[in-house]
Amino acid sequence: MPPGEHRIGTAYSFTTSVEWSLVGGAPQNWTIDGPALGLLQTWGGLKTGDVLIRKQGRRMPAFRSGYGALEVAEMVADTIEAIIPGADVETTDFRPVAFGTRDGFRFQIRYVRKGLPIRGTAAGAVYGGRLDLLLFTAPAEHYFELRAAEINRIIASGKTPA
Repeated sequence: MPPGEHRIGTAYSFTTSVEWSLVGGAPQNWTIDGPALGLLQTWGGLKTGDVLIRKQGRRMPAFRSGYGALEVAEMVADTIEAIIPGADVETTDFRPVAFGTRDGFRFQIRYVRKGLPIRGTAAGAVYGGRLDLLLFTAPAEHYFELRAAEINRIIASGKTPA
């Protein structure tokens, strides 16, 4: 995908400043260096009962319309722990952030995958009983910091319908 504005369904859009590869459909998975070295996942308009990732044979944490930032962070952590046994996800640095025209949130995550420390950042908003969410994860050493400025630009560039 060339640099520019990219729509996440009808929920929101963001602008990239570098070329990304789109590697999946639901959620949309974006990468520059390959999914294991940096993955941006995007969800738009999730409603009550929707899950972030479907895992056959496993009951996954589901979104509820009354969730706030802390419950969304817990859902993200529980989802990662369900697909990566032993991940023990830590969520930190909660803060409000504009997500397009909506009042949103941002937080950081950390966990270990197959002995490799992973860092991540998530941003989103709950509005009208729905959830929009961006989640970027990458190896803590080198790749997270390598893409941090681009992720910050993406989050800041978000646009939502009026």
